Amino acid sequence: MSFTSGVVGVLHGDLRDISEGHITRKVGDRAFDSYINIEGEVRDVADQTVAIRGKIASEGVSEKKTVEIRDDNQINIVENRDPGWDWTDFWLVPGRFIVAESTSDNGFPFSALTEATGVQINRARFRLSDIVERHPGQWMGGFQDREDRVRSGTLYGDEIERDIDMGEAFLSSDKNQIGPNIEFDGTEVKVRITEDGLVQVVGPGNYEREKYLAFIDQMLYEFMY
Repeated sequence: MSFTSGVVGVLHGDLRDISEGHITRKVGDRAFDSYINIEGEVRDVADQTVAIRGKIASEGVSEKKTVEIRDDNQINIVENRDPGWDWTDFWLVPGRFIVAESTSDNGFPFSALTEATGVQINRARFRLSDIVERHPGQWMGGFQDREDRVRSGTLYGDEIERDIDMGEAFLSSDKNQIGPNIEFDGTEVKVRITEDGLVQVVGPGNYEREKYLAFIDQMLYEFMY
């Protein structure tokens, strides 16, 4: 059994379609390539287009530290900059948002998709406290920056907000992830949502991508920015 997940990107513009193509960007005196392939459409039971499915690959440089032992047995840490490629599958819900299956710390793929489309795309953030208020009964949740002896942590259980010891701490603190159970399309969807845009369906397992995208669109879209 696998979990259906992705990182949501916010569209700061009206992006209805995306085309195959190749772009080159300059960083200093180097040129880096990005390629986009469009692989089809995701359709619902009424044969309506839900999303455009594609793949993007971008060239870049990764920094890696390695260890060298000198002749005098001294340890030397060397920083190497190696060329390489990032790639991921993505799904564009026209005019609404985009989901990438994976992301990198350098802003990929949203920075490359921004250059390719001309529409600013940023990694989404979710108003987690508002989701908790709308959908109480979390199966997990993480908090941080609490002004007490326990300043951060991750809780697991059933309806963690009602826990005698830590429930109020979770509710009143800044949250970095939550785990609501949300009724959608006749099914209870067990989901993990992080503040910085990750949406992972834990149950049902092997959740169809079409339903996953509809779930974000209908149940979470209003909470993202």
